[in-house]
Amino acid sequence: MANNTSFQCRTLEVPRPAPTRCSRCAVRNLCLPMDMHDGEVDRLMGILGCARRVARDEVLFRRGEAFCTLYAVRFGHLKTSRRDHRGHSYITGFHMAGDLMGMEAICTGRHSSTAVALEDSEVCEISFARLQAALLDMPELMLHFHRAMSREIVRDQSAMAFAGMQGIERLASLLLDLSARYARRGLSPRRFRLHMSRADISEHLGLTLESVSRLLARFRDEGLIALDKRDVELLDIGRLQALTMKTPPGRGRAPPPVSLRTASC
Repeated sequence: MANNTSFQCRTLEVPRPAPTRCSRCAVRNLCLPMDMHDGEVDRLMGILGCARRVARDEVLFRRGEAFCTLYAVRFGHLKTSRRDHRGHSYITGFHMAGDLMGMEAICTGRHSSTAVALEDSEVCEISFARLQAALLDMPELMLHFHRAMSREIVRDQSAMAFAGMQGIERLASLLLDLSARYARRGLSPRRFRLHMSRADISEHLGLTLESVSRLLARFRDEGLIALDKRDVELLDIGRLQALTMKTPPGRGRAPPPVSLRTASC
Protein backbone atom coordinates (compact mmCIF):
# COMPACT_ATOMS: atom_id res chain seq x y z
CA MET A 1 0.00 0.00 0.00
CA ALA A 2 1.22 3.50 -0.76
CA ASN A 3 2.41 5.74 2.02
CA ASN A 4 0.26 8.84 1.83
CA THR A 5 1.60 10.70 4.85
CA SER A 6 2.77 13.58 2.65
CA PHE A 7 -0.78 14.42 1.67
CA GLN A 8 -3.18 16.38 3.80
CA CYS A 9 -6.74 15.14 4.11
CA ARG A 10 -9.62 17.54 4.24
CA THR A 11 -10.84 18.57 7.68
CA LEU A 12 -14.60 18.88 7.84
CA GLU A 13 -15.96 21.72 9.95
CA VAL A 14 -19.36 20.10 10.38
CA PRO A 15 -20.02 17.63 13.22
CA ARG A 16 -19.25 14.03 12.30
CA PRO A 17 -22.25 11.73 11.91
CA ALA A 18 -22.69 8.77 14.21
CA PRO A 19 -21.03 5.51 13.15
CA THR A 20 -23.22 3.40 10.89
CA ARG A 21 -24.47 0.02 12.07
CA CYS A 22 -22.75 -2.39 9.67
CA SER A 23 -24.51 -5.39 11.21
CA ARG A 24 -27.86 -3.93 10.12
CA CYS A 25 -26.76 -2.77 6.67
CA ALA A 26 -28.63 -4.29 3.73
CA VAL A 27 -25.44 -4.57 1.64
CA ARG A 28 -23.18 -5.84 4.42
CA ASN A 29 -22.30 -9.03 2.52
CA LEU A 30 -21.07 -6.98 -0.44
CA CYS A 31 -18.76 -4.81 1.66
CA LEU A 32 -17.64 -7.37 4.27
CA PRO A 33 -16.73 -11.07 4.27
CA MET A 34 -19.86 -13.19 4.66
CA ASP A 35 -18.38 -15.31 7.49
CA MET A 36 -17.63 -12.39 9.83
CA HIS A 37 -19.64 -12.72 13.03
CA ASP A 38 -21.44 -9.75 14.56
CA GLY A 39 -18.72 -9.16 17.14
CA GLU A 40 -16.11 -8.71 14.42
CA VAL A 41 -18.49 -6.52 12.41
CA ASP A 42 -19.18 -4.29 15.41
CA ARG A 43 -15.46 -4.00 16.11
CA LEU A 44 -14.82 -3.02 12.52
CA MET A 45 -17.72 -0.58 12.60
CA GLY A 46 -16.23 1.23 15.58
CA ILE A 47 -12.91 1.62 13.80
CA LEU A 48 -13.98 2.51 10.29
CA GLY A 49 -17.36 3.76 9.27
CA CYS A 50 -19.51 6.86 9.42
CA ALA A 51 -22.54 7.36 7.22
CA ARG A 52 -22.62 10.38 4.91
CA ARG A 53 -25.54 11.55 2.81
CA VAL A 54 -24.74 12.75 -0.71
CA ALA A 55 -27.50 14.73 -2.43
CA ARG A 56 -28.22 14.39 -6.11
CA ASP A 57 -25.55 16.18 -8.21
CA GLU A 58 -23.38 16.67 -5.11
CA VAL A 59 -19.66 15.92 -5.45
CA LEU A 60 -18.36 13.16 -3.18
CA PHE A 61 -14.69 13.76 -4.04
CA ARG A 62 -12.87 15.70 -6.74
CA ARG A 63 -9.95 14.96 -9.01
CA GLY A 64 -6.73 16.17 -7.39
CA GLU A 65 -8.01 16.05 -3.80
CA ALA A 66 -5.81 14.41 -1.20
CA PHE A 67 -6.81 10.83 -0.46
CA CYS A 68 -7.53 9.60 3.03
CA THR A 69 -10.97 7.97 2.78
CA LEU A 70 -12.62 5.11 0.92
CA TYR A 71 -16.38 5.13 0.41
CA ALA A 72 -18.69 2.12 0.51
CA VAL A 73 -22.01 2.90 -1.18
CA ARG A 74 -24.90 2.05 1.16
CA PHE A 75 -27.69 3.08 -1.19
CA GLY A 76 -28.16 5.18 -4.29
CA HIS A 77 -26.10 5.54 -7.46
CA LEU A 78 -23.03 7.63 -8.33
CA LYS A 79 -20.76 8.18 -11.32
CA THR A 80 -17.03 8.82 -11.62
CA SER A 81 -15.39 10.82 -14.39
CA ARG A 82 -11.96 12.04 -15.41
CA ARG A 83 -10.32 13.88 -18.32
CA ASP A 84 -8.28 12.34 -21.11
CA HIS A 85 -5.00 13.68 -22.52
CA ARG A 86 -6.96 16.14 -24.68
CA GLY A 87 -8.85 17.52 -21.71
CA HIS A 88 -12.14 15.90 -22.68
CA SER A 89 -14.24 14.57 -19.81
CA TYR A 90 -15.46 10.98 -19.89
CA ILE A 91 -17.32 8.83 -17.40
CA THR A 92 -15.26 5.95 -16.05
CA GLY A 93 -18.00 4.08 -14.25
CA PHE A 94 -21.36 3.90 -12.52
CA HIS A 95 -21.50 2.83 -8.88
CA MET A 96 -24.28 1.32 -6.77
CA ALA A 97 -24.92 -0.14 -3.32
CA GLY A 98 -22.07 -2.35 -2.17
CA ASP A 99 -19.41 -0.76 -4.38
CA LEU A 100 -16.21 0.57 -2.85
CA MET A 101 -15.14 3.94 -4.27
CA GLY A 102 -11.89 5.89 -4.14
CA MET A 103 -9.43 3.01 -4.60
CA GLU A 104 -7.90 4.63 -7.69
CA ALA A 105 -6.21 7.14 -5.34
CA ILE A 106 -4.32 4.59 -3.25
CA CYS A 107 -1.32 4.62 -5.60
CA THR A 108 -0.67 8.36 -5.80
CA GLY A 109 -2.38 9.68 -2.68
CA ARG A 110 -4.66 11.92 -4.75
CA HIS A 111 -7.93 11.21 -6.52
CA SER A 112 -7.63 10.87 -10.28
CA SER A 113 -11.38 11.12 -10.84
CA THR A 114 -14.41 13.06 -9.63
CA ALA A 115 -17.41 11.30 -8.09
CA VAL A 116 -20.92 12.78 -8.31
CA ALA A 117 -24.23 11.40 -7.02
CA LEU A 118 -26.79 10.51 -9.69
CA GLU A 119 -29.53 10.59 -7.03
CA ASP A 120 -29.80 11.09 -3.29
CA SER A 121 -27.38 8.50 -1.94
CA GLU A 122 -25.53 7.46 1.19
CA VAL A 123 -21.97 6.23 1.60
CA CYS A 124 -20.01 4.80 4.50
CA GLU A 125 -16.76 6.70 5.01
CA ILE A 126 -13.79 4.44 5.75
CA SER A 127 -10.51 5.87 7.01
CA PHE A 128 -7.83 4.25 4.86
CA ALA A 129 -5.21 4.54 7.62
CA ARG A 130 -7.47 2.73 10.07
CA LEU A 131 -8.42 0.20 7.42
CA GLN A 132 -4.76 -0.65 6.86
CA ALA A 133 -4.35 -1.33 10.58
CA ALA A 134 -7.48 -3.50 10.64
CA LEU A 135 -6.34 -5.50 7.61
CA LEU A 136 -3.24 -6.65 9.48
CA ASP A 137 -5.37 -8.20 12.25
CA MET A 138 -8.21 -9.54 10.07
CA PRO A 139 -7.03 -11.80 7.22
CA GLU A 140 -10.58 -12.38 6.00
CA LEU A 141 -11.08 -8.67 5.60
CA MET A 142 -7.76 -8.31 3.74
CA LEU A 143 -8.78 -11.03 1.27
CA HIS A 144 -12.16 -9.39 0.78
CA PHE A 145 -10.51 -6.01 0.18
CA HIS A 146 -8.13 -7.49 -2.38
CA ARG A 147 -11.08 -9.08 -4.17
CA ALA A 148 -12.83 -5.71 -4.27
CA MET A 149 -9.72 -4.15 -5.80
CA SER A 150 -9.58 -6.97 -8.34
CA ARG A 151 -13.19 -6.34 -9.37
CA GLU A 152 -12.38 -2.68 -9.97
CA ILE A 153 -9.40 -3.64 -12.13
CA VAL A 154 -11.55 -6.02 -14.17
CA ARG A 155 -14.20 -3.32 -14.56
CA ASP A 156 -11.58 -0.83 -15.77
CA GLN A 157 -10.28 -3.37 -18.27
CA SER A 158 -13.82 -3.95 -19.53
CA ALA A 159 -14.27 -0.22 -20.05
CA MET A 160 -10.98 -0.07 -21.98
CA ALA A 161 -12.28 -2.85 -24.25
CA PHE A 162 -15.01 -0.48 -25.49
CA ALA A 163 -12.41 1.03 -27.84
CA GLY A 164 -12.45 -2.12 -29.96
CA MET A 165 -16.23 -2.52 -30.01
CA GLN A 166 -18.99 -1.26 -32.22
CA GLY A 167 -21.64 0.92 -30.64
CA ILE A 168 -24.12 -1.97 -30.48
CA GLU A 169 -21.64 -4.14 -28.61
CA ARG A 170 -20.86 -1.36 -26.15
CA LEU A 171 -24.49 -0.72 -25.25
CA ALA A 172 -25.31 -4.43 -24.98
CA SER A 173 -22.27 -4.90 -22.72
CA LEU A 174 -23.38 -2.07 -20.44
CA LEU A 175 -26.92 -3.47 -20.08
CA LEU A 176 -25.58 -6.95 -19.34
CA ASP A 177 -23.08 -5.58 -16.81
CA LEU A 178 -25.84 -3.72 -14.96
CA SER A 179 -27.98 -6.86 -15.07
CA ALA A 180 -25.23 -8.98 -13.49
CA ARG A 181 -24.49 -6.40 -10.83
CA TYR A 182 -28.14 -6.09 -9.81
CA ALA A 183 -28.44 -9.89 -9.71
CA ARG A 184 -25.47 -10.04 -7.34
CA ARG A 185 -27.37 -7.72 -5.03
CA GLY A 186 -30.46 -9.95 -5.01
CA LEU A 187 -32.38 -7.66 -7.35
CA SER A 188 -34.00 -8.44 -10.67
CA PRO A 189 -31.46 -8.99 -13.46
CA ARG A 190 -34.12 -8.26 -16.06
CA ARG A 191 -36.00 -5.23 -14.78
CA PHE A 192 -34.13 -2.22 -13.47
CA ARG A 193 -33.88 1.54 -13.78
CA LEU A 194 -31.20 3.39 -15.71
CA HIS A 195 -30.26 5.92 -13.04
CA MET A 196 -27.84 7.63 -15.39
CA SER A 197 -28.98 9.96 -18.17
CA ARG A 198 -28.66 9.20 -21.88
CA ALA A 199 -25.89 11.81 -21.96
CA ASP A 200 -24.05 9.94 -19.17
CA ILE A 201 -24.35 6.70 -21.11
CA SER A 202 -23.00 8.30 -24.27
CA GLU A 203 -20.07 9.80 -22.36
CA HIS A 204 -19.30 6.44 -20.77
CA LEU A 205 -19.51 4.42 -23.98
CA GLY A 206 -17.77 6.97 -26.18
CA LEU A 207 -20.80 7.42 -28.44
CA THR A 208 -22.84 10.42 -29.43
CA LEU A 209 -26.09 11.11 -27.63
CA GLU A 210 -27.96 10.52 -30.89
CA SER A 211 -26.30 7.11 -31.32
CA VAL A 212 -27.32 5.99 -27.83
CA SER A 213 -30.92 7.06 -28.38
CA ARG A 214 -30.99 5.37 -31.78
CA LEU A 215 -29.50 2.12 -30.45
CA LEU A 216 -31.93 1.96 -27.53
CA ALA A 217 -34.78 2.42 -30.01
CA ARG A 218 -33.37 -0.38 -32.18
CA PHE A 219 -33.04 -2.69 -29.19
CA ARG A 220 -36.66 -1.95 -28.34
CA ASP A 221 -37.92 -2.42 -31.90
CA GLU A 222 -36.01 -5.71 -32.26
CA GLY A 223 -37.63 -7.05 -29.09
CA LEU A 224 -34.44 -7.17 -27.07
CA ILE A 225 -35.66 -4.73 -24.42
CA ALA A 226 -38.78 -2.94 -23.25
CA LEU A 227 -38.17 0.70 -22.46
CA ASP A 228 -40.26 3.23 -20.55
CA LYS A 229 -38.23 6.40 -20.07
CA ARG A 230 -35.45 5.17 -17.74
CA ASP A 231 -37.09 1.86 -16.80
CA VAL A 232 -35.73 -1.02 -18.86
CA GLU A 233 -36.61 -4.71 -19.10
CA LEU A 234 -34.26 -7.14 -20.80
CA LEU A 235 -36.56 -9.33 -22.90
CA ASP A 236 -33.90 -11.45 -24.62
CA ILE A 237 -30.67 -11.70 -22.65
CA GLY A 238 -29.40 -14.44 -24.96
CA ARG A 239 -29.51 -12.21 -28.01
CA LEU A 240 -27.91 -9.36 -26.09
CA GLN A 241 -25.10 -11.72 -25.13
CA ALA A 242 -24.78 -12.77 -28.77
CA LEU A 243 -24.13 -9.16 -29.68
CA THR A 244 -21.09 -9.08 -27.40
CA MET A 245 -19.58 -12.44 -28.40
CA LYS A 246 -17.27 -13.17 -31.29
CA THR A 247 -16.80 -16.86 -32.02
CA PRO A 248 -13.30 -17.65 -33.44
CA PRO A 249 -13.44 -19.20 -36.94
CA GLY A 250 -13.93 -22.97 -36.91
CA ARG A 251 -14.77 -23.14 -33.18
CA GLY A 252 -18.31 -24.02 -32.29
CA ARG A 253 -21.47 -22.75 -33.86
CA ALA A 254 -21.86 -19.10 -34.66
CA PRO A 255 -24.54 -17.26 -32.67
CA PRO A 256 -27.91 -16.91 -34.36
CA PRO A 257 -28.12 -14.03 -36.82
CA VAL A 258 -29.02 -10.74 -35.20
CA SER A 259 -30.01 -7.96 -37.54
CA LEU A 260 -28.58 -5.35 -35.17
CA ARG A 261 -25.06 -6.39 -36.13
CA THR A 262 -25.47 -4.56 -39.39
CA ALA A 263 -25.97 -1.23 -37.68
CA SER A 264 -22.99 1.06 -37.15
CA CYS A 265 -22.51 3.98 -34.79
